[in-house]
Amino acid sequence: MSPGPALRRRALLAGAAGSLAAASGCVGELQNLVGRERRRQLSLSIATVPASQDAYAIRLANHLRENLESAGIGVSVSPMAPDVLLREVLVNHRYDIYVGRYPSRGDPDELRTLLHSAYGEEAGWQNPFGFSSVAVDDLLEEQRTVGGGERVATVRRLQDRVVELQPFTVVAFADHIAAARTERFDGWMAGGPTRPTDYLRLRRDGEESTLRPVVNDVRPTKNWNPLAVEYRNRSRVVDLLYEPLVRWPAGSPVPWLARSVDWDEGAGSLTATVPLRETPWHDGEPVTPADVAFTYEFLTDTSLGGMDTPVPTPWRRGAVSLVDDATVRDGTIHMTFTTDNPAIARRALEVPILPEHVWSEYSDAADLAGIDLVGGTTEALVRTNEDPVGSGPLRFVSATTDRSLELETFESHFLYRGDTGGIPDGIAGPPAFDRAAFTVAPSEDAAAELLEAGDADATADGLHAGTVPRVTRTGALSLLVARAEPFYLLGYNCRRAPLSNQRFRRVVARHVDRESLVSSAFGGYADPAEAALKGRWVPDVLEWDGTARLSFLGEDGDLDVEAARAAFREAGYQYDGDRLVTRGTA
Repeated sequence: MSPGPALRRRALLAGAAGSLAAASGCVGELQNLVGRERRRQLSLSIATVPASQDAYAIRLANHLRENLESAGIGVSVSPMAPDVLLREVLVNHRYDIYVGRYPSRGDPDELRTLLHSAYGEEAGWQNPFGFSSVAVDDLLEEQRTVGGGERVATVRRLQDRVVELQPFTVVAFADHIAAARTERFDGWMAGGPTRPTDYLRLRRDGEESTLRPVVNDVRPTKNWNPLAVEYRNRSRVVDLLYEPLVRWPAGSPVPWLARSVDWDEGAGSLTATVPLRETPWHDGEPVTPADVAFTYEFLTDTSLGGMDTPVPTPWRRGAVSLVDDATVRDGTIHMTFTTDNPAIARRALEVPILPEHVWSEYSDAADLAGIDLVGGTTEALVRTNEDPVGSGPLRFVSATTDRSLELETFESHFLYRGDTGGIPDGIAGPPAFDRAAFTVAPSEDAAAELLEAGDADATADGLHAGTVPRVTRTGALSLLVARAEPFYLLGYNCRRAPLSNQRFRRVVARHVDRESLVSSAFGGYADPAEAALKGRWVPDVLEWDGTARLSFLGEDGDLDVEAARAAFREAGYQYDGDRLVTRGTA
């Protein structure tokens, strides 16, 4: 039998060592050489966006980099354009640590999508961390089957377990800061226009009929696909083009494209009957119950059964998974859900409804450079959607890539006809403007400049805390601040060593000083936190009291280097001098 590669390698090294030993005692040099090959400094890359796109994220990334470097790890920060970053993190899963803002709505069921092991190889916000825990899976399933106080208790146990295992590290809930002028339009919500219905609350003052929001996210100027996950995490502009069955304008559900939602909790499963308002698509075709049924089928498998395995949407996947069946009977949509709790099932009614006559022809397989999706992808998920056909109160007019986007009001929309039963008065009417001309500013500071000059009406993407003094000094501007549900996090790629080791992740989490960051990075406009959900969902042990359960390895923002190194050693890692080392490529 011939020797295998490993045996041959050992024989080669042994022969080399014997030869060198006979020549001037150089065995020690060979051992040093082999040792250096096997024990190299552990290195990590932190993926985030540039400061021009998110000043908070880059500050967090640099804070973590400095502290991990002090602890002996080689760290690089890799700023990327937002769409490139999300493609690498959410689709290709090529990253070590991701620093950014998770677009949370504060719904506990979001954690199921974010962490369930069944989603570990899917694209999108479906478990982008590749995390797996039977205990967490069980709690994620349980919270869908119980209600009331029992669900609260389950979600609290879930959050406690997530903090223990650290698939991601929550840092803070940043306030949503915006600014607006009021001489042309008034009625701005605290935090600025963060939801499509916020644009419906505006009142026109004077003769101006064009609303001029400013954004610093270029993505709405070059992609209008409501399913493209790398384009949909921040700006809500595309949501103005597409309607869901139900909207949540202010913390409670409002029937929107649905005229009503009639729940039936009998017969062993939760069902709903959903009649639709009469309204057309932007191309004049009527919105029908068949479009709704098609949407839920399509979002479950965008290949419509044409590929070996289903290709679900990477955006809204968790919401769609709540629907067991959506069929048309007697001209009405009838839906069956995978949960018995209407409070949970309502999340399924927020997905954008798509026109079947447009999207059904994009179910074929797609193969594009830069996309590495397990199981393949479809044309529907990668198309730009250059001529978007929705049913929203605004429709697409034109766009200049990286510069501007123009929408106009759609006067055939049901809001113009007074079909507003069940919709609150503040949003039960057509927009107060005829056109919305979105301008892209290269940074949040540039957005503030446009407002100061009177060239914009409001910031639609928000501002960072550093712009607040500038806004408050300008008499024509109103500062709009609101608490927000999205949170900043460190996301770990649990598919890769050493981040696959929960003990390592727990030590990394202790290199973050939340209290210091809220002051230095967020300018005080944030709440430090260790749990991903707020309020009643947070167990007492995770209520923020100034110190995290995984406490910072230092004080007042300064890392205690010896304590940090001791923590890594306790987690099973070794040092070569002041470098944290690893064997081989692990």
